Amino acid sequence: MTPRRLEAVVRRAAVRAFGLGEAEVPFVWPRGDHAVEDADAAVALAPRLLGRVRGELPRGAEGTHRAVVCGRIVAQISAMAEEGEPDAGFARIVSDERGFAHFTLTREQRRGLLRAAADGPRFLTGRDWTGVGEWPRSALHEAGPLAQARRYARADARARIAMAVGGPDPPPGPAGEVSWRDRYLDTDRTGLFTPAGRLLGRVGEDSARVAFCRSVPEHPKENETTGRGLPVLPSSENPGAWSRLTDANPAFRLRYAHAHALSSLRWAARATAPEPRDCPHTHGAGVRGLLFDGPSVLDTAARREEPHILVRYLEALTSAYDEWRTASTAGAGPASGTEPPRAALDPALPAAVAGVLGTGLFLLGVSAPTRL
Repeated sequence: MTPRRLEAVVRRAAVRAFGLGEAEVPFVWPRGDHAVEDADAAVALAPRLLGRVRGELPRGAEGTHRAVVCGRIVAQISAMAEEGEPDAGFARIVSDERGFAHFTLTREQRRGLLRAAADGPRFLTGRDWTGVGEWPRSALHEAGPLAQARRYARADARARIAMAVGGPDPPPGPAGEVSWRDRYLDTDRTGLFTPAGRLLGRVGEDSARVAFCRSVPEHPKENETTGRGLPVLPSSENPGAWSRLTDANPAFRLRYAHAHALSSLRWAARATAPEPRDCPHTHGAGVRGLLFDGPSVLDTAARREEPHILVRYLEALTSAYDEWRTASTAGAGPASGTEPPRAALDPALPAAVAGVLGTGLFLLGVSAPTRL
């Protein structure tokens, strides 16, 4: 169950409940982070729909109108499930006084979410990347001043996100093996004599692009940071943690998580471990919730033209994945490698994480290594 399919179910239920046309029902993204405990997603359609259907609601009880609208939508979804509509059959649906409908997915719906997320481009944008053209990618070393290089990197990210979300079908995305090598770190640096060039020779292009896209303001203050040792405008003289190959460097952490997710699938395929089995609802719930929110996050980043929204989302997904992969593997059985049992428990989860992380990094203009 993807966010778009859930939105379509709720939309059809609203049309049935109030006799509206499709165009009269506003689009509202389902969100995992709005759901109550034990639920997978919440849809706040009722507050947005209230103005259109107020005339059909009981008078003198305005304070309950949101709950009434939501209740009617939920009732229609239950009726649709009884009529045999496959997408309408959820494990549980509850509504609250705010008009939020909270959905608990079935086991098969959760598995379907992970399968869909493994195809990152289609999952995040809702369409195939089979168009023509080229993805924008400026040569940052030609910028000269650091501030100009930052503008180039942010403009690239905005343009790539916009191409992915709207307009004609975007060109093909990332494919094949990607190494850790960096064209600025692995070549002769004598030609990198501008401030931007010297920075690239010190931290590499991928770290520079993440650093430039991670902060909010277009014109940051001098010495502004986005965390400990993370200057908004790193320089060759003051690169901060952006020059490190450790978790202190967000760019390294994102790229490592992508490489780990793909590598874990290869480890699991070779490992002496139990056959993949269905896991309880709580297994990987934090990762699934963030995966579910990916399409709405990318849509917001495109609409607001703020690439930092995508960067921070990818960081949150990486943190959830790191927590999942380092959690106890009790019951997973002996391992012949370093970490295969965890992926063997639920191989679809690292595949989904790799799909979303790899696509997100690509849209930032950052390479996503495929092997550790």
